Amino acid sequence: MAPRSSELPSTLPLSRAETEAETQQPAVAAFQGTFAPDARPPLQPGKAVPFYRDRFYWTSGWVHPAVWRSALVEGFATAALVFVSGQIGATLMSYETNRIGLYIIVVNTLLLSVFIYATAPASGGHVNPMITFSTLLTGLCPLPRAIIYMCAQIAGSSVGGGVLLGVLGSERATRLNGTGCFFDSAEVRPRQVFLNEVASCFAMLYLAFGVGLDPRQALLFGPKLGPLLVAASLAVLSFASSSMIPGYTGASMNPARCFGLGILRRDLSDQWIWWFGPAVASVILCFFYNMVPPHHAEEKPECQHPTVLLKPDNGSPA
Repeated sequence: MAPRSSELPSTLPLSRAETEAETQQPAVAAFQGTFAPDARPPLQPGKAVPFYRDRFYWTSGWVHPAVWRSALVEGFATAALVFVSGQIGATLMSYETNRIGLYIIVVNTLLLSVFIYATAPASGGHVNPMITFSTLLTGLCPLPRAIIYMCAQIAGSSVGGGVLLGVLGSERATRLNGTGCFFDSAEVRPRQVFLNEVASCFAMLYLAFGVGLDPRQALLFGPKLGPLLVAASLAVLSFASSSMIPGYTGASMNPARCFGLGILRRDLSDQWIWWFGPAVASVILCFFYNMVPPHHAEEKPECQHPTVLLKPDNGSPA
């Protein structure tokens, strides 16, 4: 006779597949330079060897399958980001509106934040060689991962720009100046554009590290708010220089995007600005970051004042 429902055991034994599914953890890109704080491996505060003297930081990971899979995600994500960004640029240019600054803030905030949210678990969510290079210099992204990532980002941006060129056609793409990353040499000199790119990139990196990559930010903002704040920072900085000089689209802060739009424009003559600007800003941030590391507040103070216990007035023991 079949047992009644009250006699059935409260928990049935799990099958082998169900047990493995419960114990198996999702595969995420686990390194310090990720925008997903929960995926970062534990830090070793007592480590005697700094990252620039750690041989494994510069050599380990070249043949690791997980690194190459993460780089593949970076490549596809960068291609999609460049393609959609170019589409948005072409659309905004066709509007011929005076309220383009508002569109820049809203669109950049939404676009970059969703790309970081979608990409961070699998690759860290860089989708920008400037972020990858700066995390390399600050000890958050090992050299093999950084180089593989940047190669994938360049390849992805090339694909994104090439596909958009096929969509718009060469004549329209040239008329739109590639939809971004350009300036009128009659209005502004290249060295002025380069200086603005360096300063804007440093501000962007400072904010990106402060709200997204600093290990302490996870305690303050949590794992969900960081990407949104990084995207909002980019949106504000993009708006700040978008119309300050006629014929100049403002700071780019993403070399891969400018490379893809250069392919769309079929003109790579000014690429040195969009690459060396972020590189110089990353070096400046590297010195700042290593002088004041994220855990500097945990270091022992130079002098500690002894604690003085005051005896209560009523004569009772303290």
